[in-house]
Amino acid sequence: MIATRETIPVYRLYGENIAMNGNAIQEPEFFHLESIPSRSRLHDMHIQPHRHANLFQLLYITRGQAGIEFDDRQFTIGPQTMLTVPPGTVHGFRFSRDIDGWVISLTDDHVREILAMVPRLNSCLDVPLCVPITQPSTHSPQGTNQPDPLHLAHMTDPPRADFLIRQLVAEYHGHSIGRLFALRNIIGLLLLEFGRHGDLHRDGRLSRQEQKNAKFRKFQNQLETQYRQHRPLDYYARDLGITTTQLNRISKDVVEMTAIEVVHNRLVLEAKRILIYTDIHIQQIADELGYQDAGYFSRFFTKKAGMSPARFRALYR
Repeated sequence: MIATRETIPVYRLYGENIAMNGNAIQEPEFFHLESIPSRSRLHDMHIQPHRHANLFQLLYITRGQAGIEFDDRQFTIGPQTMLTVPPGTVHGFRFSRDIDGWVISLTDDHVREILAMVPRLNSCLDVPLCVPITQPSTHSPQGTNQPDPLHLAHMTDPPRADFLIRQLVAEYHGHSIGRLFALRNIIGLLLLEFGRHGDLHRDGRLSRQEQKNAKFRKFQNQLETQYRQHRPLDYYARDLGITTTQLNRISKDVVEMTAIEVVHNRLVLEAKRILIYTDIHIQQIADELGYQDAGYFSRFFTKKAGMSPARFRALYR
C-alpha cells in the first residue's frame, strides 16, 4: 500500500511517534548521533515512510546499500554517500543486512541558529541532497523512476568531508573539554559544505512537496526577524506571494500546526530561553517580546507551556 499524506506518521526519530496538537512537548537535544544498524535492526532493516516535523537529518553510509523512498521517488545509494533529509520530507529506507554508517539529527531551529551568519544556506538545504563524498563519478544514484531522482552534488574536497564526519563521531563519544563547542562547529562546517554544493547543483526542478517545504522555510526565516513585532499572518503571506489560507495549509502539511501556532511556538521558545538564561523580570520579558501587558503575556505562556513563567524558571534554572 502506498502511504498517503494522511497516513504518514510524524516522528521525532525512527519509531518515536509524537503528538502535534499544539501542547507543550519537550524539545530534543540540539544534536543526536547513532549508527544506522542500531536503529534499523529494531525495524528489520526497513524504516516505513514517515516524516519529521522539526528534525533535519544527515545519513552517511559507510558500508552496504540503502533503498530510499523520498515522496514519490525511489532510488538506491551505496557506500561513501551522504543524504540530507530536510524537515517535512516523507522518507523511508530499506537497508541491506551489511549496512553501516551514521544518522546525524538536529532540530530545524538549531540548523538555522548554526547557519545564522550565512542565511542563504538555509534555502540551499531546503531540498534533499545526495552527496557522494568519494571522488566524483559520472553516474547518478540508481533510480527506479528517473535517472537523477535527487539533487546530486559532488564534494570538491571529499577527504575533508570524511574527516569532518570522523571528527564528529569521535567528539560525540568523547568527553574532552569544549565537546559541545566542537560538535556545533563541526556540524556547521558539514552543513556549510553540503549547502554550498547543493546550491551549485540545483536545477530548479522541485517537487510539489519540496516547493511547500521551501515556502515554509521562508516563512520561518521571516518569522525569525519579525516575531517580536506580532505581525498579522497576512503580512507573512503577502511577502511569500500566497494567501493566509495557503500559508496555513502549507504549515499544517509540513509541521502539522497552523501558521499562528508556529508564531506562538517561536514566542514561547524565546520566552523559555530568556527565563532560563537571564534573571530579568517577567514585565521586562513581556516588553522584550512585544507584549504591553505582562499579565496577558503570563497567561499566554501558561496556556502554551503548561505552567507559569515563574514556575518554568524555578524548574529549569
